[in-house]
Amino acid sequence: MQRQPVRPFRSRDWFADPARAYDTPLNEQAGFLVLTGKLFDVAIVKTSVISPAFRARYLERAGAEDVFETSAIVFEGADDYRHRINDPALDIDEDWLLVIRGAGPIGWPGSAEVVNMQPPDHLIQRGIMTLPTLGDGRQSGTSDSPSILNASPQNAVGGGLSWLRTGDIIRIDLKAGRCDALVDADEIARRRGESAPPIPPSNTPWEELYREKTGQLADGAVLDFAVKYRGIAALTPRHNH
Repeated sequence: MQRQPVRPFRSRDWFADPARAYDTPLNEQAGFLVLTGKLFDVAIVKTSVISPAFRARYLERAGAEDVFETSAIVFEGADDYRHRINDPALDIDEDWLLVIRGAGPIGWPGSAEVVNMQPPDHLIQRGIMTLPTLGDGRQSGTSDSPSILNASPQNAVGGGLSWLRTGDIIRIDLKAGRCDALVDADEIARRRGESAPPIPPSNTPWEELYREKTGQLADGAVLDFAVKYRGIAALTPRHNH
């Protein structure tokens, strides 16, 4: 068999020119938006993956652009989500927001990439590929879900997600950078007086140490006591072999 000549690789064949003028961006809504509100001090929403279909469904109501209200359904971690997302009794439609808690650094050591939850199968079959989602965990940078993630403080330390209940109305205002549960202060106080959210037992000494010493995602979820050792390399003798 005759060997075919090797075609030289040309980067322009595979990648768009990375240098773009300010007035011709690849995506006008790229990046993240920082949010605050009753449910958390800080969270981020991945605006770069808000699709035209998602925007048309939630963010283009006349007089309320970039603002929408939706009912929350709360899942207690990834296993609960997987077991219940297709439960017909939940009656999930496009007006729901999927919430996952217990996925932050303390509740799930290291924090879990689980906030990018898919809708139930019956909505996907109708062509609704994404629902609004919210959680105290993370998601992959390759995910196409416009999730509100990294909610801090997390559920496990008594953050706002700990008192959120299925059926609560969530108002999201991207223009104001707000995400609020429309629950009055007295009811929030009553819920906070209930039992604290459970923290799963540690499986290793490293998990126990991590839970004891780690801060919130808003602060990088680093070992807090390790910060004072930054720059240690500058103090190490050069001839230390």
